[in-house]
Amino acid sequence: MIKHIIFDMGNVLLRFDAEATARGAVGDHPEISKIVEYTVFTPEWKLLDNGLISEEEALSRMVARAPQYQKEITAMMSRWTQYLFPIEEMVPLIARLKEKGYSLHLLSNASLRFFEYSPSIPAIGMMDTINVSARMKLLKPQPEIYLRTLEEHHLPADECLFIDDLAENIAGAEAVGIHGHRFVGAVELERYLGSKSLL
Repeated sequence: MIKHIIFDMGNVLLRFDAEATARGAVGDHPEISKIVEYTVFTPEWKLLDNGLISEEEALSRMVARAPQYQKEITAMMSRWTQYLFPIEEMVPLIARLKEKGYSLHLLSNASLRFFEYSPSIPAIGMMDTINVSARMKLLKPQPEIYLRTLEEHHLPADECLFIDDLAENIAGAEAVGIHGHRFVGAVELERYLGSKSLL
């Protein structure tokens, strides 16, 4: 019986489109895909999510790799959190789940910058616990990140449902006995929850 629901953040509770974010941060740049390549899709971005590198060191390494984009990389890394917007239709759905008595938890791969922008995401304010990879120094889909979340909050795996937009993260949760559902939109999620008599 499901009693606890664990949510991913990016593209579940908030929208994160790397190219749209980069356009917001650096403007209408003709090589926007390169700016994304040299920021979001770098080892340093993952190291930030893993809590293993400082923002300053990450920026230094990114610029060293692509010095021709120093201005753009710097702008992207300083401004990207300004272009994260809530998925508004998730707010009433999560409110309904809370009203029904489920405990609600966040488990996100995110850097420590999370604590700057998270107050602007209404659904996060309804979570009972917050579990951020940079603070845990673990990343989804490592089994340890799910196991630690379960242990710290005394959650039996078979009583938990994990919702994430990435199949590999769902597989990671299911590997430790958590039920999983891949998020493709609030309407579909509501339909799924209804089909399982969870709403």
